[in-house]
Amino acid sequence: MLFSIVTPSYNQASYLRGTIESILNQQADLEYIVMDGGSKDGSREIIASYESRLAHWQSEKDGGQYDAINRGFARSTGEIMGWLNSSDLYLSWTLSTVEVIFRSFPEVQWITSTMKTCIREDGTFEDLYHTPGFSARRFYRGSHGGPGNSDYLQQESCFWRRNLWKKIGGSIDLKHASAGDYWLWSRFFREANVAAVDAPLAAFRFHDQAKSVASRYEEEVASITREMQQEPEPSYPDGSLSVIRWSDWDSSGRRSTSWKLEKRDTNSFLNSRFAIDSLVKKARWPLTKSLNWVYQLAGH
Repeated sequence: MLFSIVTPSYNQASYLRGTIESILNQQADLEYIVMDGGSKDGSREIIASYESRLAHWQSEKDGGQYDAINRGFARSTGEIMGWLNSSDLYLSWTLSTVEVIFRSFPEVQWITSTMKTCIREDGTFEDLYHTPGFSARRFYRGSHGGPGNSDYLQQESCFWRRNLWKKIGGSIDLKHASAGDYWLWSRFFREANVAAVDAPLAAFRFHDQAKSVASRYEEEVASITREMQQEPEPSYPDGSLSVIRWSDWDSSGRRSTSWKLEKRDTNSFLNSRFAIDSLVKKARWPLTKSLNWVYQLAGH
């Protein structure tokens, strides 16, 4: 299973080597493309040092991040696609885990993580934000990163099949210079629910440049949400998908684990989990232990 991964970059030399190595060190069949926008900070030299391991790279002026991503994907051929920005990181198990999931569940069209990992500017751990899951109908209503809502899909943890990319036109709409990812999710969700994987798949890095685009991003998200809601809600599929770690024991008591796909026809289960999650956060209990305890009491 060939992965096509694109990294758009511009003047990110401080983080670029770490990003590149986190991708090239994956245990996967990889087609890796780096699209630099003509950086003047030494990025070109860093990328060139990996030339023999890249499917393609360039360093020249472009139309911005999403133009670079579109151009990179236009050169790609892999069955599974994703992009990683030039300050973020894949984890050592990212692509091998993603491959197992896509091979195990042919009906899954795209995935993201329920465990959104964040690191500080210096690369040390910052936090892990857990979400109960995602659904197309909740996204349509603005509940997954819409105006005033922080329960967003972590872009660096999103991967999809090429046929889904082709269904939505094979490119990101460039009129959304900051929130092109949110626009892309709005198109993907119209075709299929995302499978929410109960494992961390990537790390987002907090740094000053990332913070500087926050207000523009939120404005574009609001515009995309309004545009999306001009369509009737039934245009987006109901239900949700979750990929969880499943344990079993054989007759001799030996434990084995595998991935299990949970499909739900409506959002009632997911809505209840978000309600419980909200209560837990308000009570300021330790999140992981308390969630497991409450879910057990609820019979889930």
